[in-house]
Amino acid sequence: MKVNHLEIDGCNGRKISIDYRFKETQKSLIPIIYVHGFKGFKDWGASNLVADSFANQGFLFLKFNFSHNGVTSKNPLDFDDLEAFGMNNYLIELKELGIVIDWLEASELNIQFSKLAVIGHSRGGGIALLRSAQDQRIKNTITWASVCDFEVRFPLDVSEWKETGVQHILNGRTMQMMPLYFQFYQTFIDNKEILNIPFQSKKIKQKVLIINGTDDQVVPSSDAEFIESRISKSTLVLIKNTGHTFGVKHPFKMNHLPKTMVNVIEASIKFLNA
Repeated sequence: MKVNHLEIDGCNGRKISIDYRFKETQKSLIPIIYVHGFKGFKDWGASNLVADSFANQGFLFLKFNFSHNGVTSKNPLDFDDLEAFGMNNYLIELKELGIVIDWLEASELNIQFSKLAVIGHSRGGGIALLRSAQDQRIKNTITWASVCDFEVRFPLDVSEWKETGVQHILNGRTMQMMPLYFQFYQTFIDNKEILNIPFQSKKIKQKVLIINGTDDQVVPSSDAEFIESRISKSTLVLIKNTGHTFGVKHPFKMNHLPKTMVNVIEASIKFLNA
């Protein structure tokens, strides 16, 4: 297995950390870009085992950290930079997925770029859908436990948030109080049409696979059903008896994936090979 790490320029002078892996072969590989979710990062949980699973099946698998996700190259497994986290927003992530696609397209890797696939988890699924609506370089899109609407996740009353300029959310794993500056909401309002998943999803021409766990307490399967209803070429797969991360947690101590995540990967590969 060949694994490479690099950094490229992201938004606001910050860096996007990337790693990609593949099994060396003379054959041109189908590339996959993985998009992490909220309070996520490219090395969260069993991400490397997941990447290996795709690479072992003949794909080039690329995952990356959004520049404002709060982890750093010096400490890629913890939220070191809460100021950056607080200054993140959906528009930055939408732009940076495009930047990563630009980099991959310009690279000299032995890939079939015309078959580019994007996989997004949770909030990353929403970003993947928005990017697919505007970027025809994406051939296939897969969402894992994707949110279906960013707007409904904001509080109904944002007056206190606007007045103080910041609200904090608890990271239950690290017990950190993580800031979200009011610019997060304001940027959404200022760019509401381009960030409107229900509206933009109707524009998606690609084939889309939508995967959700039946026991997901964060993003219920009704969200997945809603996404399917908005996209003409979409397929819904529900994985029974599993939640938002398909049996994976962070830190991940096992050297093999839980069966539920294996099911997610197998469904994804079957879709990409169809």
